[in-house]
Amino acid sequence: MATIITAGTNVTRRWLGAVLMLVAACSTSLAFADNAWIVEAGSPTFGEAAEYASAMRLASQQTAAAPLEVEAQPVSAGSGGTVGGNVFCNGIRLQDEIVLVSTRSIGNCCDPALLRSGLRVENYAICNDAGARRWQQSDFESFLSFDQSVTTIFFVHGNQISPSDAKHDGLTFYRRLMHYGADAPRIRLVIFSWPSSKIGGLLRDVRVKAARTTPAGCQLAYVLDQMAPETPITLYGFSFGARIITGSLHILGGGHLGSCSLSERAHPHRQPVNIVLAAAASHAYWLGEGNYHGLALTQVNRAFFFNNCDDPAMRYYRFVTTNGSPQAMGLRGPTCLNSAQRSQVRQRDVSRSVGSQHNLNAYLCVPGWSAQMWEYIDTAQPLAAAAAN
Repeated sequence: MATIITAGTNVTRRWLGAVLMLVAACSTSLAFADNAWIVEAGSPTFGEAAEYASAMRLASQQTAAAPLEVEAQPVSAGSGGTVGGNVFCNGIRLQDEIVLVSTRSIGNCCDPALLRSGLRVENYAICNDAGARRWQQSDFESFLSFDQSVTTIFFVHGNQISPSDAKHDGLTFYRRLMHYGADAPRIRLVIFSWPSSKIGGLLRDVRVKAARTTPAGCQLAYVLDQMAPETPITLYGFSFGARIITGSLHILGGGHLGSCSLSERAHPHRQPVNIVLAAAASHAYWLGEGNYHGLALTQVNRAFFFNNCDDPAMRYYRFVTTNGSPQAMGLRGPTCLNSAQRSQVRQRDVSRSVGSQHNLNAYLCVPGWSAQMWEYIDTAQPLAAAAAN
């Protein structure tokens, strides 16, 4: 489950008091040093911490009681068999490639030489004649040698996700995608895994991870830059994953995020990508021209936002920073866009379907999700059903 924060459903007064003391002591602002995270004391008020913890407790209680909606499936991949001429094994088509690219071992490093050798790559490779798969070690050179004409979809997870969770969520995303696209042309899914495992303290966790999205965005930009510029690419990001995606595209557009940038480019000119962002945990105005991620949309053909004004992580996003009280992009969508940028963007409010949850699975089960995703995946032979939707 991908979340920015979590809270237990049975909170005693003693437990809540301990949490608030811990939050007051441990909530942080961050500074970066080479390959290390330096934590400095922050200054949230006791009242802020109490409001935040209370909101998360209520959201958790509502989440436990709320059932997920399941989308009607025009086609069904199932767990095995043949659909539309494509053979499935455990819900995965035999012709598709699934790859993990992980930056968890390299911290905040953005040096190209260290990135090339330090990125961890694994293939979810077929291991027998029946089509069963298992994770196998690979390398970045093999990753780059993949057929450049095949559409590549990046999945970037949110906060409090362990290495194994990242794989699980990526495969869940793929299988949901195949609920509508079982007969689509071959694709490659890339699960981009960044250091987001849970750490102690509610506000400390979310602020540490918010800071980590900056170098993670630079690292994703490096991966994209090394790929063939003709490769059709769609990027899907949930929560902080959305923030990483727009940060990476801002860097590819020639910008920088503090000290993070790409000093050398392998492919300075490449075709624009499509992006789909759900519950985007970034400042609502950042995509506007001249702002922190203001060059991101120069690298985008089309963008789609799944927003939720009831999502507690979006409603209480202001606690991510001690500077100001920003609105989350995933609350009601991006703001401060010019007319050209607005023409690139479509949005959908999913609060009635998702409700008061910050949960990847809930967003993946929004009615019509798979069909809308396929509208933003450029393939050589677009799905007739998706085109008609």
